[in-house]
Amino acid sequence: MNADGGSLGGLLGYNYQINHWVFGLEADGSYLWLRNFRDSGIFTVPATGDAFSVRNSFKTHYLVTVGPRIGYAFGRFLPYVTGGLALGDLDFAQEIDQHNAAFKEGGSHSRTNAGWMVGGGLQYGITDHWSVRAQYQYDDLGNEDFNTRGTGPNRGFTGTSKASLLEHNATIALMFKF
Repeated sequence: MNADGGSLGGLLGYNYQINHWVFGLEADGSYLWLRNFRDSGIFTVPATGDAFSVRNSFKTHYLVTVGPRIGYAFGRFLPYVTGGLALGDLDFAQEIDQHNAAFKEGGSHSRTNAGWMVGGGLQYGITDHWSVRAQYQYDDLGNEDFNTRGTGPNRGFTGTSKASLLEHNATIALMFKF
């Protein structure tokens, strides 16, 4: 399931410049409005005539990244690369209903995952204290597996679901340097 959304956050960092080379460390935190819900509607399995529907939802609320960055300054322009640790939450729920029988199966899972991120960007110094940047970042927070149980006459049925959190983030930031 793919999801789209926005984010709002901030960052703290430290840079050290040697000639044109810039070495830094950044911590970034964002609240994410990343959500998706899918409902298959009722569909019939031709071989059995059974009518089913599948609903699942996904959401994540925050993303925190920490990592070094390295860049090369060209006047007020600073192209750079970054990589490091990523932390984020993953909420996933799934429900399967068999409409012409008393069968339901469902469950949910919520967890904070640690993973990795890599990215790059371009920063421009507007003044000595203000700069603006555009950045792309790929975040991989791994996979989560969880079991769901059936209800009704098929109470012994157990299903396994798997959710992955891979994010492509494009951000624009306005920054103040002390």
